[in-house]
Amino acid sequence: MSKGSTTSGDASSALHILLSPDGYYTYLGVKKPAQSHTSLLADSTKDKEKANDSIDKTAIQKNYRKLSLRLHPDRPNGDEEAFRVLERAKHVLLSDKLRKQYDLLGLDLEEDDHADESHQEDEDGNTGDEKKDSGTPDGVLGQMASSTVAAFLQMAVRTAMMAAASLFVTKWKIMTIPAILFLLYTSFQIFQARNKTTPGGMITKWDIASPILIASGFVVMYFGRSDSEEGSWTKTFWAGEALVMTIFCLNTLASREATTLRPSLPLGFGLYVVFGLIALYIRGKGWRYLGCLSIELGCALIAVIVFPMMEMVMEALMDEKLKKVGERVRLYSEVMEKSYKVQLEEMEKKIITNQGASVSS
Repeated sequence: MSKGSTTSGDASSALHILLSPDGYYTYLGVKKPAQSHTSLLADSTKDKEKANDSIDKTAIQKNYRKLSLRLHPDRPNGDEEAFRVLERAKHVLLSDKLRKQYDLLGLDLEEDDHADESHQEDEDGNTGDEKKDSGTPDGVLGQMASSTVAAFLQMAVRTAMMAAASLFVTKWKIMTIPAILFLLYTSFQIFQARNKTTPGGMITKWDIASPILIASGFVVMYFGRSDSEEGSWTKTFWAGEALVMTIFCLNTLASREATTLRPSLPLGFGLYVVFGLIALYIRGKGWRYLGCLSIELGCALIAVIVFPMMEMVMEALMDEKLKKVGERVRLYSEVMEKSYKVQLEEMEKKIITNQGASVSS
């Protein structure tokens, strides 16, 4: 164990060491890995395991138990604050993720607000935070990636439903009539459920009107196709197709809690114009629906690939910045320590000089 950790018995000295740059290593008497920050950029699992094993976790546990007896609040010379920081030091050094962050700056910027169970280790030596953080997209880009992929997949599902309605459901009467009856029955059930709930509940008027509007679009699409001699595309079919697309989109917006958009007449009219142009391009063609579906699934796949790469690049850049800041912090702390020692030596010399002068007089 280092000299500072063995000779410092009082709480103030312990806090001074623990809160100084890389003080967790110094006070717990553990050697800091030479280049532990490089494990953040390790590509293979083998490299990561090798980097994580470079610290002696057994020594951390052993030294912590010895030092905790010295600083525990129940002890005569113990201190609650120093003991809390010591616990945090052990927790950070045992957690691979927190230790990597600590190694960059040399300081711990997070508060220890975790419950006791988060400090407990499993059989493999992993703390509760490591198990909770593993595989969890906790970054901003991770959340954006999840939202983007979910949005594209939802669009793909709506496109597939629209293709089925355009190519099959509204093509024959034997399929159109049951679909319309089912939608009307669904609207009626929603209406009854709304009357049973208290005012201001989760069910809105839009929820009741949505199936009716989709059924209306099916009717327009069916008659638009039947008006044509060859059953091909017509303007009437285009109007119904654009209407169903618009309702599907509004339902998607209504089901997303994070969005501030809600179904309204201005929004519905604007979307009808947009989907009218899209329907004018598709013209009820199956291969064009398939093309749109391929584009949406392709965008979802690109988001799955691109966002993690962007997150890795941004994390690497941020780590480099933090590393440079950490070097400045360590240099500043070293300069301040030297300046403090010089001032103490000068004060001691003045005291000795004054005492010698007073004795001689």
